[in-house]
Amino acid sequence: MSHLSDIDSAYQKLKIRADMLYEFVILYHNFIYAKHSYDVEDFNMIEMHTLTYIDDTPGVTATELAKMWHKSKSSISQIIKKLTEAGYLEKRFSENNEKNAHLYATEKGSRLSNIHKAYDVADITQTASHLEEHCSREDLDAFYRIVEEYVKLLKSEL
Repeated sequence: MSHLSDIDSAYQKLKIRADMLYEFVILYHNFIYAKHSYDVEDFNMIEMHTLTYIDDTPGVTATELAKMWHKSKSSISQIIKKLTEAGYLEKRFSENNEKNAHLYATEKGSRLSNIHKAYDVADITQTASHLEEHCSREDLDAFYRIVEEYVKLLKSEL
């Protein structure tokens, strides 16, 4: 019986931080998948960051995006389809290769990508200002170092 109480005691100590981390992950997940207005269209952050990445990396393929964003090719294909149908992206195929489309932002897509970049600059600046009111520069630097290490850990488990 003592072994179970030891496990329960250890669990209770770890649970507070684990619950905080779970809540952050869930809230951030909901935030990135919520629709955001970029003055032109309502897209979620994944869709906008995908468009912006394609605008910044012309010719990227869906396979490369899926790998980079840690998403299924099907999920990325749905985003590409939505952005293409809305006139923000175009697909170009290499000669003799109709399977592997290279993706390019249209002029309309580049304009929206620039709106998104301005939105991100304002949002990140506002978030950083808020955090700096409550945390020291050292705290924030440590937070980002921890996030970097956590990302490495998660990637190693995939």
